[in-house]
Amino acid sequence: MSYFLGIDTSSAELGVGLADEGRIIAGVSRYVRNSHAEHISRSVEFLLSSSGVEPSQVDFSAIAVGPGSFTGLRIGISFLKGFCFGRPVSVLPLSSLETLAMSWHDRERPIIAAFDARNGKIFWARFIPAGTTLARASDDVLTGADELKKRLDEHDIVLIDTLGNAKSSVFDFLKSKPNVYAVEQYPVLRGLACARIGMLEAKSSGRWTTCSKIVPRYLTVTAMEKRSGFPGFK
Repeated sequence: MSYFLGIDTSSAELGVGLADEGRIIAGVSRYVRNSHAEHISRSVEFLLSSSGVEPSQVDFSAIAVGPGSFTGLRIGISFLKGFCFGRPVSVLPLSSLETLAMSWHDRERPIIAAFDARNGKIFWARFIPAGTTLARASDDVLTGADELKKRLDEHDIVLIDTLGNAKSSVFDFLKSKPNVYAVEQYPVLRGLACARIGMLEAKSSGRWTTCSKIVPRYLTVTAMEKRSGFPGFK
């Protein structure tokens, strides 16, 4: 039996999840800002021990690599590199926007997942129903609020995340629109969504890689990083 460990530390939520080859098993989620480093090891330990799974039985891991919190992404990826050290664990790097969309309970309508990227910018992507899962309808893009507003359809579900920025106002234009859900008020289980995506893509070789090749994709990168071919930039 192969097990899939999901990890998402891209936002204020610390999410970990577990699945096997055919079912979702359990998830742990903590919405405590600036505490990922303190709690990720204990959260994974609790998840595995309460499910009767040894760390050595985890052959696959799916992890959100960005966009998202600079510190949060480094914590999650650093933990996974230590967890996998010395073992041939296959790793699936995932967009944090994809894991947010997949964590939502309603997958029967198009979903737009959106992060506050600061300075009036929004990182977002659209996903559409595909059976019991979702398929991409756009790449992850970084635009102003006006561009996202033009792309919205009345049937879209919009999931918004300020990444813990209590003073964020970039999503104010959505206040009068239906089907808009802020994860601060409607918590989700992104770690469990990671595990589920890993389970669904277990037989796909396209996106799986090794832990040593995992790098974070931050919200934005500097001009110097763009010129130097920074691996986290797309």
